[in-house]
Amino acid sequence: MSSNRAWSTSRSSATEQAGSGRATVVTLPVCLLALLVLAAQLATAEAAAKPPAASKAAAKPPAASKKKGPLLTFVSEARGERMVEVFDLHFACFETRYRHTRAPKSENPTGERIEVIQKRKECSCVRLADWSKIKMPRIRQIDITYPVGERVARVRVTKRDGTSREYPATDLYGGVGIFPPRFVATVEGEHREFPLILPDTPGAAWPEERLVRMLVYRSGYTSASH
Repeated sequence: MSSNRAWSTSRSSATEQAGSGRATVVTLPVCLLALLVLAAQLATAEAAAKPPAASKAAAKPPAASKKKGPLLTFVSEARGERMVEVFDLHFACFETRYRHTRAPKSENPTGERIEVIQKRKECSCVRLADWSKIKMPRIRQIDITYPVGERVARVRVTKRDGTSREYPATDLYGGVGIFPPRFVATVEGEHREFPLILPDTPGAAWPEERLVRMLVYRSGYTSASH
């Protein structure tokens, strides 16, 4: 009987081992299936989180467009009032320096020569006499008036917050120098300069077509062909 019990115990152990082996083989495909399902759910969630391609395209401006540039208004008797969009509006001023060099006595009894050097500076701003500046991104509009019978134009700067202040051109940087301050831009393919002070010479007059307004801040986009 003890022999039969030993045999029975041996068969029982073999059955448990075989059963355990079958359970392991069956469990592996179930784990793989669960991983595949989880990966599919993650991919679906990621795709749902991304905006549609059409939405991205709609948010971006067309390739053939760029931000609107300042809109300049000109007034003349011949052409009336007209507006032109520009993309390189700058304020230009001149810094005057004096260089002392030696000179022959025959040229100057003092033995020195004084050279006047004008250094041109441009910025995307309105530069004041104390070297402070109002940057163009802070400006909504600039208006220029030319008082009759006067050499000095007046410049009114209106900021985007609604505050405004008017300056005689002599209060701008370089306004008391040899070369007056000015606005510069490429207008219809031509480089144009708009001085704000007339030279102190007989017959000096403002140009027939005068720059009277610059709408600096403009939202949106415009055609790149302009």
